[in-house]
Amino acid sequence: MSLLARVVLPFAVVVAVTAGTASASSPLPRLLSCSGKALLRPNGLVVLACADANSEIRTTRWQTWTLTQATGTTDFGLNLCTPTCAQSAITFFPQSRVVLTGVTQTARGPLFSRAVITYTAAGKRKTFVAYPPTRPLR
Repeated sequence: MSLLARVVLPFAVVVAVTAGTASASSPLPRLLSCSGKALLRPNGLVVLACADANSEIRTTRWQTWTLTQATGTTDFGLNLCTPTCAQSAITFFPQSRVVLTGVTQTARGPLFSRAVITYTAAGKRKTFVAYPPTRPLR
């Protein structure tokens, strides 16, 4: 074995072990559901407005999920409150873009504290901002 191989090979092993340890000690942030469950890459129904359930994402296909942000395509549901919120059903906007940010450290671990959904309604691009419930979990 050459001198270069004897020096580089052990260094590569140390780097690989260190990289594995760093990612294991830094859990990925999760999205908190209204039921209090911390979700990782949820693809089912997630209600974003817990008080009145007027907004939700479902059938989400996540492209990224990192320590600081998650991005994906979702079917976004929103109560348009027409004629009133009580009389209106959820309207779905397929192929909407969802971005989760604002990682907050909580007793349940890191949680995303902001969800921004970009959707198209009546031919116009719109943005909906939701704040998943991370505050009570200190």
